[in-house]
Amino acid sequence: MPERTVRLALAQMAESPDLGRNLRRMTALAEEAAGGGARLVLFPECALTGYGPACHRDPADFDAEAVAAAVAALRDVSRAAGVALVAGAHLPAPGGWTNSALLISPRRAPARYDKTHLYGQDSRYYRAGSRPSEPLRAAGLCLGMQICFDLRFPEPFRRLALQGVQAVAVPAHIAGRADMWKGPVIEAHVRSRAAENGRFVLFINAAGPDQNAPSMIADPRGCLLAACRPRREELLLAELDLDQVSDAFIACRRPDLYADERPRTRPSAPRR
Repeated sequence: MPERTVRLALAQMAESPDLGRNLRRMTALAEEAAGGGARLVLFPECALTGYGPACHRDPADFDAEAVAAAVAALRDVSRAAGVALVAGAHLPAPGGWTNSALLISPRRAPARYDKTHLYGQDSRYYRAGSRPSEPLRAAGLCLGMQICFDLRFPEPFRRLALQGVQAVAVPAHIAGRADMWKGPVIEAHVRSRAAENGRFVLFINAAGPDQNAPSMIADPRGCLLAACRPRREELLLAELDLDQVSDAFIACRRPDLYADERPRTRPSAPRR
């Protein structure tokens, strides 16, 4: 019988423009998590390369060969430690770069999701992804991936739930001294996406003095299962009870009433 619990780790780490430094930190955290029994380790948005608007002056500075070598090194880390990794990085794409999340497993080729909802300065650094996240398997878990601003949109989470995922990983880099109001909003989204779909939501934000919301896990009821301390680097271990995953609310949907609704007015620009 398949295991009904999964032990994982949220690696709330600070990011820098120094790819080598980020890689060394991720390696140490992955090894520490594996030592604590974790089978899956999750890192923030662009943890490997540094998030563009926060860490880099210009996307012209991005180095495709260096990024490829660092991803290969993370594959070696995954195999050596025996853990799967959700690792954020900017990756080359036709016409530019994408803000992506990689699922790196010990025995499989990496799976990739490119951030589809861009916000603020994102579009100066990245091209929007054109494909939705698909269900992936790692560490005994059926997993979907979203990235940061994607959290504002319920539709991708519902799509993944209908496809049978048990959890959705959300690497993020949400920070800014003037934007501390976002903290309770982000927590509300994490909990709502979990509760409305009956799935775990694994939100992992970058550490730093201006972090708007700490990394956290919401269970399928929408309750907080675990949360990191705000702003500081921390490795948080937690265990998911997969028997809590539920289709109870999804079964009560009435798509015949609202599936084809369209907005009647042009929406104003959203706030992240």
